[in-house]
Amino acid sequence: MASERVALQFPLVDRYMGLRLGVEMAGIRPGQLHVVESPRRLAREMSYGYVHALWWVWLHDERTAVSVVPGAGEEVRRIAAAVTERDEFFDLGLAERLKVPADRALRGAGRPVSDRVLSDVFFVCNAKLLRPHRHGDCRRLTDESIAPAEGLRLPTHCFPDGVAYGVVADGRIVSVAFAHRAGVMEDSVADVGVETAPGYRRRGYAQTAVSALVEHFTRSGGEARYGCSRGNVASMATARSVGFVPYGVSLILAAPSA
Repeated sequence: MASERVALQFPLVDRYMGLRLGVEMAGIRPGQLHVVESPRRLAREMSYGYVHALWWVWLHDERTAVSVVPGAGEEVRRIAAAVTERDEFFDLGLAERLKVPADRALRGAGRPVSDRVLSDVFFVCNAKLLRPHRHGDCRRLTDESIAPAEGLRLPTHCFPDGVAYGVVADGRIVSVAFAHRAGVMEDSVADVGVETAPGYRRRGYAQTAVSALVEHFTRSGGEARYGCSRGNVASMATARSVGFVPYGVSLILAAPSA
């Protein structure tokens, strides 16, 4: 299957996702559901500031993995096993059913219960797929010496040691792409974040910043992951224009870190 061939092209993203989930992704067969209880689901995720109390990934080759707070695994498995179509994945009723065992386990661990449901589609890219863009003055950012345009936040958590690229126009940074600081495989997998100032959108700046970031990682054999909400058509178009291909969807029950 074409989806299986795509999966085999991205062993680093597979390993990266597996390490964050607490699952050996390469050991999951297409069509197989794997549920694991992981202590990582009680820890704050770097770059995000909240806990992924439940994290369900459904890849395009039909491998599925659910990582959940210890103590919730069996009930989550029963709920997840009843989901047979990817469209059901985005049903709010499913999230509410999963929330019951996840929150019970969080309370048992003395932690705050989940207060947000997050879902996204994600894409992957490597050196063979990358399509560079060259719109504007793009450079690597290591500090705040150039101020951002109005409405844009700089990824200060990436300064000075992380990886971020920005496009400069009118003396300001107008678009920035950065690799989230996940604490896992940060030298080989870019988990891409991107923002563009409202007044500078639709000029190709986001594509330029993202392609520069991806090139930084892929020229030494790395890979990149790009996630966005299912309804963010513009963000998905940016990913595809740089060469990213669909890889999967994810569902997260997020909880405060304290």
